[in-house]
Amino acid sequence: MAEGLTIVVVALLGGEALDECVKTARAQCANVLIARRDGTIVDAEGRRRGIADQPNIPAKRRCAVELASTRLVALLEDTVVPGPDWAEAATAALGQKDVVACGGPVRIGEGLPAQTRALTLSEYGRYNDRQPAGEVSGLPGCNFAFRREALVEAMHGSNGLVDQQVFTRLKGAGGKIIWAPDMAVTFAHAFPDGARLKTRFDHGRIYASSEASRSGPIGRAAIAAKALVLPAVLTARSLGHADSPQLRSPGTLAWLTLQHSAWAAGEFVGALLGPSRNGLGQWR
Repeated sequence: MAEGLTIVVVALLGGEALDECVKTARAQCANVLIARRDGTIVDAEGRRRGIADQPNIPAKRRCAVELASTRLVALLEDTVVPGPDWAEAATAALGQKDVVACGGPVRIGEGLPAQTRALTLSEYGRYNDRQPAGEVSGLPGCNFAFRREALVEAMHGSNGLVDQQVFTRLKGAGGKIIWAPDMAVTFAHAFPDGARLKTRFDHGRIYASSEASRSGPIGRAAIAAKALVLPAVLTARSLGHADSPQLRSPGTLAWLTLQHSAWAAGEFVGALLGPSRNGLGQWR
């Protein structure tokens, strides 16, 4: 059992997928919290511990992290299943000098539908077993861990645990973010909501509007112009990480192209018009 660690499982699917992720987490760590889809935070026995001020993912992550009482906190999404040594690998990585965050490979499970294969390849293809241990600039949002005190400080005044914002603040404060190859998880369940083109558009808009908020008119125009070439660039980049026939199948390629095109359209709109009225409320 990993000591001094709380594992937060963020429910995207619920049901059997959530049960499997929680069961695997509990086999490795005594402290497990579940961030339900409605925003409530419960422990592994189902007892309510709190509720996020908004039901979006960044707010639910933050609420669960603040409720944790251990010095280390790790976050998983219930689309994935952690490997048997996952928690020990996380605590070992965070025990290194100046390390404040760590994460590891996201393996794409067998038998996923083409729509989900495309999603996992676009989101997590670069986070694979070929990446060596060492310092990195980013981690997969379905599989990362932190020193809790540093993470709470990095989230201060923000909308919650938004990946790149937190990484930037942690590194700015002198912390190290590292890749821990033994922190492997398998993306094991179909995720149709996440793979919808509307969802990809919304997430692209959230990302670009955040970037554009720190830019003037010329910077916004540059982000919008970049979006015009993104479908081809992102599709080629994702295919560079495809290491199995399934991930290079015509169905996967078709969905990959559509999803990257939807993301790029979201970036174009976000750069020029900013966030939608729902803002981060669309990240669920």
